[in-house]
Amino acid sequence: MGVNILITEEQKKVLIVESLGSKLGDIIKDSYEFMRRTLDEVKGITKTNLEFLLTWGSAIGGFMGPINDWVSEKHPELSDIELSLIITAIAATIFLDNKKTIRDLLKLLNEKNLSEIYLEGLKKSEDLKKVFFSFIGSLNITFNKVTNMLAYSFLIPLLPMLFQISGDDFDVRQIKQIVVRIMSFGLLTISSIILRELITKILKRFSRK
Repeated sequence: MGVNILITEEQKKVLIVESLGSKLGDIIKDSYEFMRRTLDEVKGITKTNLEFLLTWGSAIGGFMGPINDWVSEKHPELSDIELSLIITAIAATIFLDNKKTIRDLLKLLNEKNLSEIYLEGLKKSEDLKKVFFSFIGSLNITFNKVTNMLAYSFLIPLLPMLFQISGDDFDVRQIKQIVVRIMSFGLLTISSIILRELITKILKRFSRK
């Protein structure tokens, strides 16, 4: 005989909030793991130390994920290592201020006749950067740490899900619970206060669409 389990609307909301926080955290984790795998592949063919890119692993992964998809779809002939090398070079160009590292990567790309594809991907990255900066700027963020908006690139793969839930009525306490769950993954370099403000303003922005 089946057993019916009744839960209150409040309990249902708690379950939704916990599930949502976990799903968003998983997306951030996937972004980090994508960048880690990419760097691991490149490490075998270059003597350049690229581990410091993982300091911003989730942000770089969040930004480079769509670029990786775009390049791989446009150039299916690329091997996994060629694609990883191109993505790493683009990430270094966009996120790093280290001319020697970038120069070494570009030299390797040139030797493998991958420079043109790199430039295509770099242009696409600049387009994404422009659109993302415009979006973040439109949120009227009040905190001071917006000086380097690339640090918030981990948000890029979260935006579709945040758009889907923007019609739901999440209060301050529930958003805080979502943020606590996301922060528990330990992969972000920003504070929970900043993340809470970002998510709150993104949900409000989307709900006006």
